[in-house]
Amino acid sequence: MPARKPKDLNSRAATKAASTRRADGESAITPRLPFPVAPPPQLTGDVARRTWIEIVTIYLMLDARIVSLLDIGLLLDYCTASQQLTEIDDLRSVAMTNYGQAQKILDKAAKEKGMDIKILANLTTTVNWSFDNILKLDSRVDNKRKMLHTMRQSLYLTPRSRAGFIPEEKPPKKPQSDMARIIDGEVSKKQK
Repeated sequence: MPARKPKDLNSRAATKAASTRRADGESAITPRLPFPVAPPPQLTGDVARRTWIEIVTIYLMLDARIVSLLDIGLLLDYCTASQQLTEIDDLRSVAMTNYGQAQKILDKAAKEKGMDIKILANLTTTVNWSFDNILKLDSRVDNKRKMLHTMRQSLYLTPRSRAGFIPEEKPPKKPQSDMARIIDGEVSKKQK
């Protein structure tokens, strides 16, 4: 069963007493101070600091309070992971450039006659090594994006996390015929 949503995101009908109880319970564990818009000093990268400002600005524009200072650690981790993803993407770009250059050199060397087999083997090893690096970086990028998506859900930054699970409505029961009610013993006193 999914975790309960904050009161401000809950659209289910409830009694006034239940709504009040829930609001009091949530406000008892919600810090009074809002997130600071200025990024904390732990965030050193440009991407991390920009991400912090964007997300906190969005949170402050909302009528609902869906996160609090208790969530600051998760938001810091999210911003740091965003910075790391950008750095991994940059490393991948460099690895692709190196791979392309190594492949060109290998192709040129393979066409030359009288090329030393050791040099050709070293070039082949370099090309394969570059390709392996790209694959490793791709794997890291995929894992980092998956982790960021999970964090977005926890921070209510995805449509599904805000909307939540909406159960399907049960189909309405067909009214029973008079004969079926008599058989089931549901005959009203007026009919007797």
